[in-house]
Amino acid sequence: MNRDNLDFLFDMFPSINYTSLNLLVVNQTTEEKKIHSEYNNIRVINVFEKGLSKSRNKALRNAKGKLCIITDDDVIFKPDFQHKIVKAFNDNSNAVIISFRVEDENGKLYKEYPDYTKDNTSIFDRLNIMSVEMVLNRTVFDSFNIEFNENFGLGATFEMGEEAIFINEVYTKGGKVILEPETLLSHSSADTNKKIVVEDKYYIQGALFSALFRGNFLLWVYIKILFDIKQKKITIKQIPVLLKRAKAGRKKYLQLDENNG
Repeated sequence: MNRDNLDFLFDMFPSINYTSLNLLVVNQTTEEKKIHSEYNNIRVINVFEKGLSKSRNKALRNAKGKLCIITDDDVIFKPDFQHKIVKAFNDNSNAVIISFRVEDENGKLYKEYPDYTKDNTSIFDRLNIMSVEMVLNRTVFDSFNIEFNENFGLGATFEMGEEAIFINEVYTKGGKVILEPETLLSHSSADTNKKIVVEDKYYIQGALFSALFRGNFLLWVYIKILFDIKQKKITIKQIPVLLKRAKAGRKKYLQLDENNG
């Protein structure tokens, strides 16, 4: 966002010359502040509207590679990330999405991951996948006609949840989603999800669970509440307020969905 040159790619790819890679940069910016590339294999699209999901959809529509890594400009790739990706897709050629491990800035795993290749992912696995973990098999994905829901993600009405909706749609259309125990990159642990206050998280969760589960959204809100109580992220006294916020998020989502329909 608001970049005016390609220097940030040096930090993203410290172990490889980034000019040897096929890259597509979608830069949210203004008319006065654009990026231009002098390399044929590094394409730049400067866009003048906000919304992370809008940018990702723009990238997917213009992608050329068979395997596409969805990434951010603040990640740092491991030296052998390409070989790990190619091997994983050679071993699982029918996979649409393979989710890899990510480390934080201190070299610790970002979260708990299975220590084996998991090809029978659960709904909880799929709800927990971050965009920086994902690699898409475009040769299969393109036939699904799926995009990120632009009501979700940074810069949208609901600031998170876009990955879960996207992955769930791939899965419900028959796409194979796999978890792979290989680490591709490191990413700052100060993510958006941790910056959002708990009441706003439940507002977003109400919308997200409505998009994913329709009439069963309230069941999933209660599952989320029980999980957060167990993890000591919330207290029992907060439940009435959080339920109210989740229902408000659902109401807003249904209004947007009706208008878009």
